[in-house]
Amino acid sequence: MDTSSHNAAISTGSRHIISLLSRLYILISLSLIFSMSSCYNHVENKALDHAEALMETHPDSAMAILETIDQATLYSKPAQARYALLMSMALDKNYIDTTDFKVLQPAIDYYLSKGTPNEKLRTYYYQGRIFQNQGDRDNALNTFAKAIDVAPQCSDSLVIARTYVSLGYLYHDFYHFDSYTDNYLKAADTYKGVSRKDYEFDCLLNALNGTIILSDKSRADSILNLCTGFDELSEEQRYLLKDYMLSYTIEFGSDDEIRKAIDYHVNLLELDTNAVMNLALAYNKLGDNDKARQMLNHVNKSGIEYDTLKYQAISCTVYKDIGNYKEALSTYFDFNRITNSIDALKFNQTVRSIEEKNQIELKAQADAELKSRIIWMCIGGIIILTLGIFILLLIVRNNRTKKELALHKARTTALENERLKSERDKKALEAENLTHRVEQLENESENLKQLLESQQELPQEIRDVIRIRIEMLNSLLAGYITDNDQYIKPYDAWVRELTDDTDGFMDNNRQAFQVSHPRFIQYFEDHGLTIKEINYVCLYAIGLRGKEVGNYMKKRSYVNISSAIRKKLGIDKHETNIGIYVRKLLKEL
Repeated sequence: MDTSSHNAAISTGSRHIISLLSRLYILISLSLIFSMSSCYNHVENKALDHAEALMETHPDSAMAILETIDQATLYSKPAQARYALLMSMALDKNYIDTTDFKVLQPAIDYYLSKGTPNEKLRTYYYQGRIFQNQGDRDNALNTFAKAIDVAPQCSDSLVIARTYVSLGYLYHDFYHFDSYTDNYLKAADTYKGVSRKDYEFDCLLNALNGTIILSDKSRADSILNLCTGFDELSEEQRYLLKDYMLSYTIEFGSDDEIRKAIDYHVNLLELDTNAVMNLALAYNKLGDNDKARQMLNHVNKSGIEYDTLKYQAISCTVYKDIGNYKEALSTYFDFNRITNSIDALKFNQTVRSIEEKNQIELKAQADAELKSRIIWMCIGGIIILTLGIFILLLIVRNNRTKKELALHKARTTALENERLKSERDKKALEAENLTHRVEQLENESENLKQLLESQQELPQEIRDVIRIRIEMLNSLLAGYITDNDQYIKPYDAWVRELTDDTDGFMDNNRQAFQVSHPRFIQYFEDHGLTIKEINYVCLYAIGLRGKEVGNYMKKRSYVNISSAIRKKLGIDKHETNIGIYVRKLLKEL
């Protein structure tokens, strides 16, 4: 083997080794990156696990942990969704009301389509809470209903119970007391299953309130029996129970039972406005309307917010019983107005239909699955359906044609109306312009007359020019005023005669400006313009433009005249239009 072959072999081997080393370097780098990423994700997942474990007992600590996590390091959609849901839970449990979906949106996007039943349940619940914070009760109710739909597949009993509580709260706002009562009973039963007796008791109190409002004594007795069976109650819970027992006694009890309830509550040091109104109602039932009025006055003057509807209902009865029918009727009208508004609100709300619609959708899905299994039995139905669709298409097509014709007619009518309006506006503008023109002619004629009278030393030829112009202006003015062409004919003849004599017209025109605007003419004389050039300038002064001046003079040399004038006046050929310059000068001088 010669030297060159040996060197080539060495070079080829070196390149091969370098290529292998490069690939090995890439593999090692990727392995390191993957390992670091896995370690980092492990750390973040551990932090999320820790936050979730603390969420129920120490939500403030859970939120602090979540705030230490850099969201930019959460690369996967599941990790982003989990962080979003946990942060939304932390905000809610720390009483930070959120009114937008910025935090929760990753969870909504991922969990509602790919999440487990528990993840869907929690996402729906906190989505509903945000709708509640926004004041959007319809969407909140709809979202909570979806959460309850997935509840049978879920193990998170606390979120299920909270969803029932939220539904009950909304139904109370909508004055649907049956659903209000049922949902709080379901919430109480769910809390009982996880041994949360404090929450169970609160839910039972709400359910008791619902049965009292509905005058359902049988259910109220059952719930009250459950409530009195609780041993460990806080002072606030004991107070609330006594308050609801007073409402129960007023609704279902005898006079003696009502008196005993009154004696107990009157001795309490602090009563809220609801309890005071209950006492007023109790006194009214016993016929002691003076004390009932005292209780109502106490509520009215307390400065504390109270249930206006309940206050008016009790006041109306008290006023009626004491014979003050005027106040009773006035209060009744106020009460009736509010209840009518509530009825209208209930009528317009889609509260019931939301759940019904949800059930219909679920049933429709089940029916669709059933139909897919028995499709071979529905051939005849498909044929009928096809015919029905064909007929429907014909009807739709016919309706569409009618609609298009109606739209075309409407557009045509609109265009015609627009055209008529345009013509009307045009005529109005013409009339306005005519009026303005008449005023100008009158002013010009009057100015010329005053000029003749005041300037007696004017040469006779100039006085003749002015007199002829006055006569022509009067003819034109008479024609405008009377709309009679006979008056305008002398004016037209004079114009033709005068304008046919180009040089004569230009001289007369200059002489007219000499009289009416002497400083204007003097300006051009001072700048060395000849009479011929001043005649040329005066054509611009009466409103003619460059080409019109050239056409009237019938001379090609008008461009040279224009250049000479520009030079004498010091106007650059690109600076301004000579016509604009002259007319501006006329106004200034």
